[in-house]
Amino acid sequence: MKNRNRLFAAVLCALIAGTFLLSGCTGNNENSSSVSSAASQTSVTSEVSEITQTSEKAESSVQLEASDTDETYNSESSTSIKLDGTSAAVTGSGAAAEKGIVRITAAGTYVISGKLSDGQIIIEAGKDDEVKLVLDNADITSTSAPAIYASKCKKTIILLNEGTENSLTDGSSYTSGEDDDAPNAALFVQDDLTILGKGTLNVKGNNNNGITSKDTLKITDGTVNVTAAHHGITGKDDLYISGGTINVNSDSGDGIRSTYSKTDDEKKGNVIIENAVVNIKCAQDGIQAERAVTVSSGTITVETAGGASANETKKSDQVGFMKQETGTETEETVSTRGIKSGTDITVTGGKITVDSYDDALHSNSNVYIKGGEFLINAGDDGIHASDTIEISSGNIVIESSYEGIEAEVVNISGDTVDVTASDDGINCAGGNDQSGFGGMDGNMQFRQYDNNNQAQQNTAQNSNTQEASTQGEMPQGSMPQGGMPQGEMPQGSMPQGDMPQGGMQMDVDNNAALNISGGTLYINAQGDGLDSNGSINMTGGTVVVNGTTSGGNGIIDHGADCLVSGGVLIGAGTSDMLEMPDEESTQNTLVVLFDNTNEANTPVYVTDSSGKVIASMSPEKAYGCFIISSPELKNGESYTVYTGGSAGSDGVNGYYADGKASGGTKFVSFTLSDSKVTYVNSDGVTEYSGGMGAGGMGHFGGAGGGMMRNFQ
Repeated sequence: MKNRNRLFAAVLCALIAGTFLLSGCTGNNENSSSVSSAASQTSVTSEVSEITQTSEKAESSVQLEASDTDETYNSESSTSIKLDGTSAAVTGSGAAAEKGIVRITAAGTYVISGKLSDGQIIIEAGKDDEVKLVLDNADITSTSAPAIYASKCKKTIILLNEGTENSLTDGSSYTSGEDDDAPNAALFVQDDLTILGKGTLNVKGNNNNGITSKDTLKITDGTVNVTAAHHGITGKDDLYISGGTINVNSDSGDGIRSTYSKTDDEKKGNVIIENAVVNIKCAQDGIQAERAVTVSSGTITVETAGGASANETKKSDQVGFMKQETGTETEETVSTRGIKSGTDITVTGGKITVDSYDDALHSNSNVYIKGGEFLINAGDDGIHASDTIEISSGNIVIESSYEGIEAEVVNISGDTVDVTASDDGINCAGGNDQSGFGGMDGNMQFRQYDNNNQAQQNTAQNSNTQEASTQGEMPQGSMPQGGMPQGEMPQGSMPQGDMPQGGMQMDVDNNAALNISGGTLYINAQGDGLDSNGSINMTGGTVVVNGTTSGGNGIIDHGADCLVSGGVLIGAGTSDMLEMPDEESTQNTLVVLFDNTNEANTPVYVTDSSGKVIASMSPEKAYGCFIISSPELKNGESYTVYTGGSAGSDGVNGYYADGKASGGTKFVSFTLSDSKVTYVNSDGVTEYSGGMGAGGMGHFGGAGGGMMRNFQ
């Protein structure tokens, strides 16, 4: 909604035109050029960028070794450790027990069985040693330390014997550290750790974390269930999950994560998932990587901080004028994203379900989706990247979000994307997005926001309007009739800083671009359907927009060029902020402006002179405007618009591609003009000069919007 600053200017001008003159903003509604914008002075020629991803998996230092997948061992040559209450018995070499403390000091295989009610397994082997622990129905509890603590060895391998159930539990209070080498998890390894096997491992981290490896953690098989007071599973250098079933429940931290942040090795800090089932329920980020997240296969389910429905502040604020993205977290900010990366997120396959309090997928760099199935509910953005989002394959359903897809550049070239958003469907606005201007909601009620981007509701209700007006202050709630009341402007209602000279101007980001070259894109948005602070370029594919029912938003919204040279663009909504493709487009666009608002699910379709259905839609929301851009629209040809009847027999999200619409009532017949954008109303071809997108003051809340002048 980056054009809301223009909406704010228009409303302000209309309100105060009768009381005082605002420099740079005129009240002449007859002159469609009276409101200037940077967009009208900026010409940006953009071509659809190609998918530039060079690899399907982020470059990483992680490699599987033979021991990571070898589930065999020689029981005769292994050392046996039998646990019994508060003591243990060792048979074989390399280990010794003193009461409940078992110390392993040499490389080898150790088979552990029985129950230890208050004890610990400690590994203190050589720096180049590999130690394999075979858990054979082992249950280890420590009241004052990690249940298993590998303080020194090159690699610890935990093999879960087939058909066994094993448990590790630590104490609720012992000295631990988050950023040093102090143990802080029920299973804590200073070096590499691998977990595999056909058994089950239950880990309960009462003190802090569940499983922590200070180097690389690999899970290649087995069922691993983790319940943690803070973080669930940490592989500091890298976390590589290539099989098994992992269930994580974190009370106050992240689900799974990799935290390597030093710059001396840019290949570390990755989370890689393939061929696994991963279920996460946590208070902070579900999957968090300091560097990259890569998913190639498997099934992932994530819920953070109670899910999207818990974020009532953003979801109830339908306009969200002051939503801001910084791309990074401050120490005071709790991050509650579903999947978050410091660099890239790459998905080439798998099934991903995310229900997140904040963004579902969030990258501080790029998101590449080249396959997979997504079901997303997000309290903020469905998919967010500070730089680029590229979608070339995959089935993406964003059931609920604040903004559906947001990045500076969004490239869509294939498969299906289905977005539902309470604000913009797609927003190309850069990493630091300030989607609004003055803090006014859909009811023209002013809001203020704190540094955590949470709306602070004004306490005065609409019932106080009369009292506030008599005191000379701006009333809270609905805007007063008859213009601006006399008196002081309320605190928080006006933007900070000086009013720009020459009228309100829209920010244009010449680097921002929405490029659509293929696939099918469904948008259901209460803000703008397609919104770019820069350009919109469409060369192919199908885009269907069920647009907003409120003023201040449009089916499409662009700061620079909007060029359509292929594909089908169809949408319905209000015309209050109507913006259309540029005349430089090579494909024609038809805009139908209705005299009255049509109810939701009222079919609208267009036929040519032979009766062939060119486009058909049954919009899911009430609408006063219908647009269609299609290669079948030809200059000089005759067309008829119908409403009602049947839109067809096989629709998806209100769009019918079967060409079987019938039975409607004729709205208008006309001949398509030579202009690349043809406006029609019930009288025929007309001219649209209203709405902020057309340069005029607009007509807020009406079905047609703006001003129309019919050609005789």
